[in-house]
Amino acid sequence: MDRSYDISYSSYEDLSTNSTRKGDISISEQLAGFERLRVSALTKAAEMSPLIKEVTIGPRSPQKKDVKLVKEPEKNPKEEINGEDLIEDKLRQDLRYTLIMKKYENELREASLENFNILYENMKTKRAEIMTKLYAQQLEDYKRQALERKARKIEMLKKLQDNDNQNVLNKARLDEQNSQIINTQTIENMNRIIEEQNKATARSGALSENFTKICECYKEISNILNIEPQAQSICDKYSTATKTVVDNIYNIIQMCKTSGVSDKDVKQAEILYMNIENIKGKILEEIEISKQLEALKKEKEKEELLRKKQQEEREQENLKAAEMAAAAEAERLKREQPKKSKPLFYSAKNYEYYEKLKNELEQYEAQYKDLLQDNNYKKFRFDCQKAVNTPVNALSSVSAVHMRDKYDKLSKLLKGERVQVLDTHITATQHPQGLFYCTALLAKKIVRQGDLLVSSNTEAAYPLAAVTVALWSQFPQFGRLVEANFHRYCPYLVPMYLPQKEGQTVQEFYLSRGYTYTDGVVEKQDKFLKRMSGIFRLRCAIWIASMPKFINIPNPNGLRYGWQWLASFLNLKPEPDISATLVHDFFIMCGPKCDKHYGKQYRKILELTNNQYLKVLENIDEGGPKTRLEVYLQSVMQSNVPAPPESTKINW
Repeated sequence: MDRSYDISYSSYEDLSTNSTRKGDISISEQLAGFERLRVSALTKAAEMSPLIKEVTIGPRSPQKKDVKLVKEPEKNPKEEINGEDLIEDKLRQDLRYTLIMKKYENELREASLENFNILYENMKTKRAEIMTKLYAQQLEDYKRQALERKARKIEMLKKLQDNDNQNVLNKARLDEQNSQIINTQTIENMNRIIEEQNKATARSGALSENFTKICECYKEISNILNIEPQAQSICDKYSTATKTVVDNIYNIIQMCKTSGVSDKDVKQAEILYMNIENIKGKILEEIEISKQLEALKKEKEKEELLRKKQQEEREQENLKAAEMAAAAEAERLKREQPKKSKPLFYSAKNYEYYEKLKNELEQYEAQYKDLLQDNNYKKFRFDCQKAVNTPVNALSSVSAVHMRDKYDKLSKLLKGERVQVLDTHITATQHPQGLFYCTALLAKKIVRQGDLLVSSNTEAAYPLAAVTVALWSQFPQFGRLVEANFHRYCPYLVPMYLPQKEGQTVQEFYLSRGYTYTDGVVEKQDKFLKRMSGIFRLRCAIWIASMPKFINIPNPNGLRYGWQWLASFLNLKPEPDISATLVHDFFIMCGPKCDKHYGKQYRKILELTNNQYLKVLENIDEGGPKTRLEVYLQSVMQSNVPAPPESTKINW
């Protein structure tokens, strides 16, 4: 049985090997051959078992030459009976072997099936390994063949080169280069296409993002409109611009659906988003400003009420002080009048104040004398004049912003800060005496505006006076220079009538009275009166001027100084033309405000002027000024209400 198994397994192994080599034998054919082989082996083993007594297969088998066949002995009649017994024994033994063989056959069948499965799996594994090796071998062969072909090609190229076949070599190189160029171009085209696709995607994303931002911004504006009560009027100003932005972005979206998104569309969308964002910012800013202005307005109303109350209290105090001063002055004049045989030209107190201001002005002008004499600073002096004249000449009551701008420029100039005038930057402190020069120049320029401008346009006095008192409050020295220049150009503002002194020429006398000379000829009376009236009206505008809202102090040269001037002037002996002109101008310019603040006391002044002062004028004056004053007084006495001058209120 051992030999049968060995033969069967060996045969199966040979069959398996055969099967591996022959890919066209099916598994069923192999199984059938295996079964036939097994049966044949067992049958032959049973037949040969009685004849073979030793091992015939395997490493323990004897050499072929040592094998001896057992010859069948010749039959002996005597031994026939014993032979039957031997046959019977032989059959028993064969039967036993047959049973054993059947047993082993069953075991072999079971083991064979298991071994077959194992061998089948091994066969598949071995086949896979063989195929892998085969593929690897084929790959190696392919590489080897490729290397051989490459070597042959190189050898051929070398031979061609050796044979001076340069054209073939160049063509091969050109073909290779063309192939590389084509490959490079193909790659570049693909990269370009991919890049264009990426850019198109990015443009679409950017356009969509901007569209979303615009919609959100528009929604925020709508929410602001619903939340803020004062937003409606503000948003109405930007409704057209907002609608334009929304319409444009929708038009861009519709165009992009048909023609694709371009960089120009993305740029326009970004600009539209920036526009609507700016609109939203402006709306929020204006709303905030509106809130601040509303709060500021309420606060200013409170401050204005408080300021008016305080001003009324101060004016009441000033009224009492003026009444006491007027009464004291009248009492003093009453006591002194009998002692004097000459006309009263001025009061000692006023003349003393006039001399004091005159000396201060002369001393101040001496402080910049070196600057005036230095020719190296001629351009600097010209720039300073331009810095003074430009804002003063341009000054008007057109708007509060305009007046504040001119005030700021003049204020910076007097502080020594840098000021821009047209295309020039000017700083008064560029010269040590520059600040003195600019301050005196501005004071003189303002007073001269009364002569040059106010004399023909009374309304021009009010913005000029408003800026003057604002600067006066910040620069007291400037205010004293203004007052000194008023006395220099119009001595009647002291008030005084300077008499002709002994040894004084006629020209010197007229000059002391405020007249001017041209080529040795004194100016005509009507021109003189017009000039004096312009300067005086500017002075009156300063007395009644209100302070700007950004300065929280009262007028430093307010109405009480005008009241004092009137009281002093009426106590002087009147002169033809000029006295009636100035009194008439005072009543027109300051009358309404005096009536409001001084009330009954002012009414007494009007009655005194009408009943006594006019009678004195009738004896010395029959001209137009006296007539105009008389008509005005009669009108006021009849209506009991002084007519207010035009454009006296400056809001800034």
